[in-house]
Amino acid sequence: CRPPNNRNPEDPEAQACLPYLRRQIELIKPKVLVLLGAVPLLHLLGKKGITRLHGEWSEYMGIKTLPTFHPAYLLRSPSEKKHAWADLQKVMQVFGKTHPGRNG
Repeated sequence: CRPPNNRNPEDPEAQACLPYLRRQIELIKPKVLVLLGAVPLLHLLGKKGITRLHGEWSEYMGIKTLPTFHPAYLLRSPSEKKHAWADLQKVMQVFGKTHPGRNG
């Protein structure tokens, strides 16, 4: 479900793919969803502003959901990696894990 030339999906395209994604989530029953970037933030949570909302817990289909930065963005903006790392540490805490020598 990716539009041509790796562009962001238009609303009708995203809506066409959501039933498949929802079914996959139902089957997998994840404990946590990590949304990578602005596109899933918009189309799953109906929110805009990944820079403002990254690292803030939400819920989708009754599942803890945490938005963070897309890997392509982090390649373009390496200084943001520390924020993504902090976000992922929050996910690790849900599973009772911490990174040795790091306190988040």
